[in-house]
Amino acid sequence: MVVYSPGRANLIGEHTDYNDGYVLPFAIKRYVKIEIQPSNVFKVYSEQAKRGIQFNKLEKTNSWADYVIGMVVKLMERGYEVRPFDMRIDSELPMGAGLSSSAALEVGAGYAIARMMGYDIPRVELAEIAHACEVEFVGVRCGIMDQYTVALAREGHAMFLDTLTKEYKYVPLRLDGVKIFLIDSGVKHELGNSEYNKRRYECERALILMNKKSFREVSLEDVEKIDDDVLKRRARHVVTENERVLKTLSALETDNFQLVGKLLYESHYSLRDNFEVSCSEVDFIISYLETQPSVYGARIVGAGFGGSVIVLAESEFPEVFGHLKEKYWQRFGIELKMMEVYPSEGVFAHE
Repeated sequence: MVVYSPGRANLIGEHTDYNDGYVLPFAIKRYVKIEIQPSNVFKVYSEQAKRGIQFNKLEKTNSWADYVIGMVVKLMERGYEVRPFDMRIDSELPMGAGLSSSAALEVGAGYAIARMMGYDIPRVELAEIAHACEVEFVGVRCGIMDQYTVALAREGHAMFLDTLTKEYKYVPLRLDGVKIFLIDSGVKHELGNSEYNKRRYECERALILMNKKSFREVSLEDVEKIDDDVLKRRARHVVTENERVLKTLSALETDNFQLVGKLLYESHYSLRDNFEVSCSEVDFIISYLETQPSVYGARIVGAGFGGSVIVLAESEFPEVFGHLKEKYWQRFGIELKMMEVYPSEGVFAHE
């Protein structure tokens, strides 16, 4: 059996999912491919790493295999029996590009194991198990957006997700004459993971200072009363980003891509200035795109400190990208990569 588990792009709503906020992601037609068959011992092989791991003990290895081992652990904790398997993993998702390759692997591995064992696990439960794997086993305190998107996405749609109530609805992406591109900056600064957890801690500290239990209770007036400048800016990003998601949702209903693009740029400025998760390479890309009439908007996606930029543009954008690629090489000596992305369905299998 072969399972295809999609990557995730987030149109808008960054660093809000672990703050009880709103997000507007969609799955993309780029996949982690997982082949699985029963075995007498647990074996996992990665085409990207060109190496395999065989394990009997369900312990951390501090490697990519933890996303699979962690899913076995969390499935068992939920009462699902998991017998040994031979799993081969191949991926067309670039690691560290902010496209949620880890969630794709978690959800895909869980889905493959469930199918092999004959379980029909509800997709919401599968997403919850994958989230527990990432937070409790791997040790990254992420929100639920990535796992929900990979498990539940619908082709041709974005997913408006309220991470407080976990309610979601599908939003048609009628991209007539408009296209979505992802530019891989080719950089992933090492401080990313530690700074991600630090941002989460800073948001928690800001809530304590405002005497609030959730950012959904917070207004901009509350934010401006915070004395600590850093914590004030972190909180300001969360509150204003939630507003931008709701405005984007309304703009998509009327296909107002000019407004969507404006909101994407505003999101990037806030991620750069208030949340401080951008970097010089990504800011260079955004600055260039702002000068191009065929580009509606763009922003950094994912945890930050490198990774990818999402671009909403007209169909002639590849020509613009060609000029940007040349300037970027001259400035940083890094070759930019670009892909056009199409909204995909969630994880699925081919028998």
